[in-house]
Amino acid sequence: MGTSPRAWLIAARLRLACTLLESGDLTVEEIARRSGLGSAANLRLQFRRAYATTPLAYRAAFQHR
Repeated sequence: MGTSPRAWLIAARLRLACTLLESGDLTVEEIARRSGLGSAANLRLQFRRAYATTPLAYRAAFQHR
């Protein structure tokens, strides 16, 4: 597949986090917990690495649609 198991797992967790950010009003801390990323700080770090934005900025982009 060309990716490590760790990278695949992080990507899967970020996809779930994106779905939760798009569809609800859970806190970032709760989204981090539900997606398996553990903490809001880790979610923000992984989100910035993958998407060059923050979870709240991502959510705001979907609320305006």
